[in-house]
Amino acid sequence: MAQSSRFFITHASQDVDFARRLCDDLRAYGLEGSFDEYSIESGTDITGKIARGLEECDVYVPLLSPVAVVSESCELEISQAIHLSLQPERKGRPRIVAVVVKQCRLPSLLRGTLGFNFEGRYADALRQLLAQGFGVPVGLAVPPVAAPTLPETAALPRSITDAKDGKEMILIPAGEFVIGEGKTAHRVYLDAFYIDRYPVTNVEYRNFVDAMKYTPPIHWIRGIIPRGRELHPVVNVSWNDVMVYAQWVGGRLPTEAEWEKAASWDEANKTKRAYPWGDEFDVRKCNTVESQIGVTTSVGKYSPRGDSAYGVADMAGNVWEWCSDWYSDSYYENAPARNPQGPTIGKFRVLRGGSWNFTSGDARCTSRLNHYQRFSYNFAGFRIARSAPAVGSVS
Repeated sequence: MAQSSRFFITHASQDVDFARRLCDDLRAYGLEGSFDEYSIESGTDITGKIARGLEECDVYVPLLSPVAVVSESCELEISQAIHLSLQPERKGRPRIVAVVVKQCRLPSLLRGTLGFNFEGRYADALRQLLAQGFGVPVGLAVPPVAAPTLPETAALPRSITDAKDGKEMILIPAGEFVIGEGKTAHRVYLDAFYIDRYPVTNVEYRNFVDAMKYTPPIHWIRGIIPRGRELHPVVNVSWNDVMVYAQWVGGRLPTEAEWEKAASWDEANKTKRAYPWGDEFDVRKCNTVESQIGVTTSVGKYSPRGDSAYGVADMAGNVWEWCSDWYSDSYYENAPARNPQGPTIGKFRVLRGGSWNFTSGDARCTSRLNHYQRFSYNFAGFRIARSAPAVGSVS
């Protein structure tokens, strides 16, 4: 295997998240390289930046998918890489190592070259790519993620009180966790963040409605919270409504990855839980169909017995919670290794956690739901997150 191993990845625009994840994982193993951040588009000539990337790399990694292989740019880039490698002074550089993101017809120029199929088997294919494509012996199914320089989370308060709405927020320390389950499971590194211990309640949302003269939820008859539900999580709020609230309070919605880490990760044991409290469903620890309550309950009713390992409450059942991400069926498979933000475009927004009118299977920490962001639902609420500040800036 060649001693040098600088790589260059090109891809179709739809495969940008996969490209970013693969690039991060190769770098985590000490390899140098980059990916075409602008991506190949059908009918586009090879740009100067891509041409330089091909000239400077030792290993060229074209990502192949049904969209990529019909792009004229894909064939041009492969042709250029072959042309460069045949020049005597380049001694076979760059070597072409193809990666199949989704099953597709391989370009004729690549037949007979080294290639790896990643569809549905990312960890195994990555191990093979590293060993056979780069000569890096790998014994791990999931690559280590190199930690960026971050504030020491030990120096951050374990909880804070939000100055705007008075809610307690729990620190989720920086570090790795396993996102997803089954074939899609892989390690992700998240920066430290804070998340509300409880979902936003009707009373807290009323403060926002009053301050902003905002339209109240549709089930508040004449703008009045239903009697006895003051401390229930607010529902019938759309993703758009929630974003206005987040701006008012000076926070944001958690990403899907942040929500899942806060709900599922047991930092002390470095394990992932199926439910916030453990791996077995327990009707005494959350409000789902199995509880036979048939409506939302006050936040904290099942705390602390139903809390996550971090002490975050109500993350299973009661209400589905809006996350900031666009929804994609395949995002877990291709998500970046650090701070994934979700797809750049989409049709629906993500909700997490299950609710009072969904069953126990939907309350699993990995369960996902999607709905239009402009609509509201009687089973959907939210909680707020904040990125952790630099050490010393928390008052």
